[in-house]
Amino acid sequence: MVAPAEDESSAYDLARLVYFSDAVFAIVITLLVLPLTSDVGLSPGSDLASAVWDLWPRFVSFVLSFLVVGQFWVVHHRIYGLFVGCDRGLVWVSLVNLLTVCFVPFAAALLGEHLDTGGRFPVVFYAASLTLTSITFTTAWLYALSRGLVSERENHVRRAEVTTRAFVTNGVFLVSIGAAFFGLLPAVLCWVVLLPLVRKVVLRSAV
Repeated sequence: MVAPAEDESSAYDLARLVYFSDAVFAIVITLLVLPLTSDVGLSPGSDLASAVWDLWPRFVSFVLSFLVVGQFWVVHHRIYGLFVGCDRGLVWVSLVNLLTVCFVPFAAALLGEHLDTGGRFPVVFYAASLTLTSITFTTAWLYALSRGLVSERENHVRRAEVTTRAFVTNGVFLVSIGAAFFGLLPAVLCWVVLLPLVRKVVLRSAV
């Protein structure tokens, strides 16, 4: 295991990186609601109830994306809580990770705008964007592990468990891209049913 150079690691503050990341997550999760607010100005005499109902694809996209980004924040909180230091490489890996997180509102808006058209591309694009975000989380974890930035209190079994969960998550997200060709529901089932099931089976067999 390679320990980070003292002079390099001291130039970067892990706490500042975490606070910055929290701020980015807060902004991203707020931006998700913007597609819903863009059509609230209706002309006089319009059927308000019908107009709101017509926005159901955007509501679905908003709720789903809010939960997804929230889960990504939980994962970020969990793995970065295991770190004890920060170096230049981790900063850049984290920025790339946040770049993919910031892209989620665009994918969500695209999904919400075209979900009711029956087209495959918005769903596949959405699943692919979430997969890329998941992969960048794994990259950050593996980088920190290789650089000796993970707490020594975490034993080999715990580190192996986190690594296994990360790769299983990436694998299921990749599967969800294929499932997305058949619609949003199959992709969502991959995330909410298949993912926890596979995690449970793989982690239990690894014990």
